[in-house]
Amino acid sequence: MDKKGIKYLKRYIGERIGWLAVILCIAAMMAGTMFFNGVPASEIGYGLALCAFVTAVVVFTGYGRHWESLCKLEQMRENITVLSNEMKAPEYLYEEQYQDCIRALAQEKDRLRNEMRNRQQDRSAYYSMWVHQIKTPIAALKLLIDEDLETCFETADETEENDTRVRKEQQKQQELFRIEQYADMALQYTRLGAESNDFVLERVVLDEVIKRSARKYAKQFIHKKLRLCYEPQEIAAVTDRKWLGFVLDQLLSNAVKYTREGSVTVRVFCAVEDAQSVHIIIEDTGIGIRAEDLPRVCEMGYTGYNGHADRYSTGIGLYLCKAILDKLGHRLSVASEEGTGTQVEIVIAGG
Repeated sequence: MDKKGIKYLKRYIGERIGWLAVILCIAAMMAGTMFFNGVPASEIGYGLALCAFVTAVVVFTGYGRHWESLCKLEQMRENITVLSNEMKAPEYLYEEQYQDCIRALAQEKDRLRNEMRNRQQDRSAYYSMWVHQIKTPIAALKLLIDEDLETCFETADETEENDTRVRKEQQKQQELFRIEQYADMALQYTRLGAESNDFVLERVVLDEVIKRSARKYAKQFIHKKLRLCYEPQEIAAVTDRKWLGFVLDQLLSNAVKYTREGSVTVRVFCAVEDAQSVHIIIEDTGIGIRAEDLPRVCEMGYTGYNGHADRYSTGIGLYLCKAILDKLGHRLSVASEEGTGTQVEIVIAGG
C-alpha cells in the first residue's frame, strides 16, 4: 500500500473510531461477564480473537469499497465533464441523495452553458450584421469625399479658402478611415471569440499580404510624410492569408499612429539557425514604449503611458494580434525603447 493508501486508511479508521470503540466496550463487557461466571480464560480469549477477526474483516472490506469510490471520484475530478454519467452506483441513501444533487447541478450547468452559447451566437451574428451594414454608408461617404476632393483639385484654385477646404476633406478621409478600421476590429473580435474560426491554412506568399496592407495605409504614410522601407522577398509560409493580413494591418496602423517623423521598416527573412522559421519584423522610429509597459502591451484594454496620451488608443489592437497569432501557432514579440522606436516581430514556425 502506498502513502496515499495509508493516509486514506487512517482517515477511514478515524471516521469510524466511534463504532470501533463501541465494539471494543461490548467485547470487554462480554469478556468480564464470562470471566466472573467462571468461563475458562482460553475460551474467552478465543471468543475475543474471533470477534477481532470478524471486525477486521468488516473494516477492511468496507475500506476496499471506500477505496474504490475514492479512486472513481479522483478519475471524475480529472475529467469533470463525465461526472454525472460515470458515478459509482450508490450503496447508501445519503450517497444516492448526493448523486441526485450532483446530477441536478450538472443539468443546470449544461442549461446555462447552452444559454450562454446561444446568446454569444446571437451577439456575434448581430455584430457581424452591424459591421457589414455600416460599411455601406462608409463606402458612400468615401465616394462623396473623393468627389469633393476631385472638385477642389479640378478648380486649380490656390486660394487660402480652397486649401482649407482640401485640408478639411482630407481630414474627413482620415477620420472615416479610422471608423472603418474600428468596425473591422469589432468584426474580427467577435469572430475570434466564436467557438469555430474560419482559419484556412495554406502556403501564402508573404509579399502579397504585406503589399496589400501597405497599400491600405498609403494615404496615412503620405499624410504624415513617413517613409515605408520594404524590399520584396519571394518567401512563403503556411498561415491564414486573411487573419495574417488583419494582424499586419494593426501593426502598420500602430506604427503610423505613433510615429511623428522618420520611417517604418518591414523586413521578411528566414532565420539562419532555423531555415523553416519565417520572421516578419515591423520597425518604426516612433515614440516607443516605456520599459514598465512592455510586459503588458498585449493585455486586453491596456494602453500604457503613451496610449493614455493618444485619445484614439483602445488597447485592443495588440491584444487581438497576440490572440490571433496564438491560434495560428505563430509567435509575437515586442521590443521598444522610449523615444527611439518599436520593433514587433512575428515568427511563423515551419514556414
